[in-house]
Order: sequence, then C-alpha cells, then structure tokens
Amino acid sequence: MKKLSYILTVTIILMTGCNTNKLDQKTATELIIKKYQYPRVMDHYVFRGDPEHARMILKSGLEQKGLVLVQRTQKLMDAGKPLVDFTAAAKPYLLPTSKEDIESHIQKVKIADEAFDAIKEIRIMSSGKKAIVTYSTVRKNTDFASVLKKSLPQTAEYTVYFVLTEDGCQLINKSYIEFIVF
Repeated sequence: MKKLSYILTVTIILMTGCNTNKLDQKTATELIIKKYQYPRVMDHYVFRGDPEHARMILKSGLEQKGLVLVQRTQKLMDAGKPLVDFTAAAKPYLLPTSKEDIESHIQKVKIADEAFDAIKEIRIMSSGKKAIVTYSTVRKNTDFASVLKKSLPQTAEYTVYFVLTEDGCQLINKSYIEFIVF
C-alpha cells in the first residue's frame, strides 16, 4: 500500500511539473547537466615547495606508484626550490595552471572525474511555481585523490532549486531558506 501511494505521488508530480512548462526528469537532467557542465573534472592544488604537502604526498604512496619524486632533504642552497617533482607518468593528471602559480611552485592536479548519475527526487512546492530536485553524481577517483585528507566518496548527492518563469523552468542559485522566501 505504501508503495502504491509513493508511485501515485511520483506520477502526479511528474504530470503536474512546472504547470504548462513541465519539470520532468528529462528536463531537470538537461538543465542540471548544462548548468554544472557534467561530466566535469575535480581538481586540487599541490604546493610543491611546502614540506607539509611533500609529507602528505609521501604518505599517499604516489612516489611508489611512480607519479612523483619527493626530496626528503634540501640543502641551504636549494632553499625555495620545489620538494615535489612530477614524473612523465603523472602527465595525464596535470591540469593547466596559471603562470603565477607555476612561479610559486603550485600545480593543479586532477583528483576525480564527476559525472551526472540520476535524479533522486523532484518535489513540487504547493504553489506549483517552485521545485526542489535532488540528484546524484558518480565520481571516478584518480591516484591523486589519495592526497586529500578525507577520502572522496564514490557518489555525491546535491539539491538544486527550480522556479517557473515565462521562459519555462529555470535553475536558480539560492539556499533553501532564500528559496522558500523567494
């Protein structure tokens, strides 16, 4: 019985959507993918001259995998030079980095690819002019994800807000409280 009421609720929501310009799963998916540019690359900055970053890279096992070389000691005349160097095997994970960052021995690396997975829930507000959509993404971590202090989950769940305008349903950047008052 509970399943039947859930199915009926979902069916009614999908049928009513954003009134004439319906917000269904297909429309919501298209708008989310367009707005957040899925699939996308997740990145992280490696501070090559920082001893703490060098220590984290040593703990992550990237040197054993042949992706980086870490200087464990540095002579006084080498002060200011990077402690971490990337090998040719790391080239696919190195992302474009600004000239200022390169001069400061900072390198942007790819830690994961994030792709849109599925719409989990579409909730239409009682006014019929607003909707709250929950969706999930899937992440494929690279070897450099091990540098992060916290592990990167394989899936992530996000909540976004839609509003009905004359142009159809649009995704808006608001917090939950701002959205309710909006």
